[in-house]
Amino acid sequence: MEKSTRRPILGILSILLLVFVYRVFAVYTVRSGECDAKPVDPNLRIATRTENGQPVTYPVRINFPPQQRPLVVMTYNIAGHDELIDGEHIQRIAAAINQIKPDIVGLEEVHRKTWQSRYRDQLAELEALTHMNGYFGPSYTEVGGRFGNAILTRGKLVSEVVHPLPTVGEPRSLSESVIEIDGATINFYVTHLSTWGSLNSKIRGQQLECVAKHVRTSRYPYILVGDFNAGQDAGEVHRFRAMNVAQLCGEDIGPTHPTMNRRIDYIFADYGWEVRAARVVNIGPSDHWPAIAELMWERSK
Repeated sequence: MEKSTRRPILGILSILLLVFVYRVFAVYTVRSGECDAKPVDPNLRIATRTENGQPVTYPVRINFPPQQRPLVVMTYNIAGHDELIDGEHIQRIAAAINQIKPDIVGLEEVHRKTWQSRYRDQLAELEALTHMNGYFGPSYTEVGGRFGNAILTRGKLVSEVVHPLPTVGEPRSLSESVIEIDGATINFYVTHLSTWGSLNSKIRGQQLECVAKHVRTSRYPYILVGDFNAGQDAGEVHRFRAMNVAQLCGEDIGPTHPTMNRRIDYIFADYGWEVRAARVVNIGPSDHWPAIAELMWERSK
């Protein structure tokens, strides 16, 4: 190999090595496998239905107002680090959201003033560009900036809290919010589980057990969205669904990660919701496509 060719290659490899070392020492962690979920009040589960041969319970609120149209929910991994290369990345993400016009959006891989986002506040920009109310749930802090999940909604954010998840490697979390929208009050959860394929299947299983514990404490009709980093055939996803915490919105909506040609992004809703429609939309600059669900609250079931 000629010297003129070898030098750029060595330079790139050196940069990648420095980034890896930085993440290992400044970002990665090993957290306890314990999950600090508050106790469940059984009185919150006042309706029962059978799903997959098992009884499941879900909250019913008699003051949930009649809906004039379905609630449109979206989950979207925006790959916020791509802003380092594409200075218009967030504007294009906002354009995708505005095209769909969702009522509530769960976002993953959101950066607030990190070097990967050119020290920009991605949530603040998305709030301004979509005219929606936002909340950021950090998973970790690095060099003055933060990385995590976010929520956008045209409704009112009443309360928010972040639950750390069991983690080996890059820290992960579950954001929980209470949202008032169209006269109704709901719980909305968004998460992003550990990556690295089958190598982290065990920790993702622990994370999903923790997510289930938190979701079961909901006082209101609830929705869970996020990037699970695992396909529908993965064991940890099968075990999570067997817990009957919530129903999957759309069994066969196709891949959400086109490069992998797999669905790894999910929307789950408690059993009080009727899923009117679910789909994946091929838009936006991210390496993920957004998943959409249209939900109607069925109090009579």
